[in-house]
Amino acid sequence: MKKDYLFSLAAGLITSLFLIFIVQNPKLEDVSGFLFLGKIVWILPIVFPLIFLFGVWFAKLISKKIAVMMQIAKFFEIGLLNTFIDFGFLNLLMGIFGETSGWQIALFNTGSFSLAVINSYFWNKYWTFETKGGKAERQFFQFLAVSAVGWLINTGIVFLGTNFISPLFGSSGAMWVNIMKVFATVASMVWNFVGYKFWAFKSQKVETKI
Repeated sequence: MKKDYLFSLAAGLITSLFLIFIVQNPKLEDVSGFLFLGKIVWILPIVFPLIFLFGVWFAKLISKKIAVMMQIAKFFEIGLLNTFIDFGFLNLLMGIFGETSGWQIALFNTGSFSLAVINSYFWNKYWTFETKGGKAERQFFQFLAVSAVGWLINTGIVFLGTNFISPLFGSSGAMWVNIMKVFATVASMVWNFVGYKFWAFKSQKVETKI
C-alpha cells in the first residue's frame, strides 16, 4: 500500500501541474471559470495529491469487499492524469506559440495526445495492472490497438449524438455536445479498462529453464 500511496500522490501532483498549464493559458482569459482558478493556482499542487491519495485509500477499504475496486480506482486516476496531460500540454503549446487554429493546432494536438498515450502505457503497466512477463513490444502495440478502438467509440458517440439527436431538456448546442461527451467518455473508459486488463496488460507467466 505504501507504493500505492506514493504513486497516487505523484499522479495527483503531475495532474495539478498540467492543469496549471490550462488555467494559465492566455487564450482562456475570457473564461470566467479559468479566471477563478488562476487566482488560486498555487493551491492546486496541494489539493490534487490529497484528492488522489484519498481516492486510493477509499478504494482500499471497498476492495475488502470488491477486490477489483482498487484497480478501477487506479485506472480512473490515471485516466484523469492522462486527460490533463493531453489538455495541459496542448494549452501550454498554444500559450507559447499563440496559435489556436490551422495546421499548427493539429501538430500541437498530435504531440499532446502522443504524450498522454505514452504516459498511460507506463502508468497502467507498472501501477494499475502491474503486469509482469510477456514481450514489451507486443504489449505496447496491443495497448495502442485498444486505445485506438476507445478513440473510435468516443468519437462515434459524440458525432452520432450531436448530428442525429436534437438537444434535449432545453439544453443548448454546446451543452448537448458536453452531455454526449460524458456518455462517450464513460463508454470508452469501460472499453479501455476491459481491453487493457484482459488483453494488453494480461499477466503472463514467465517460463524459467533449469
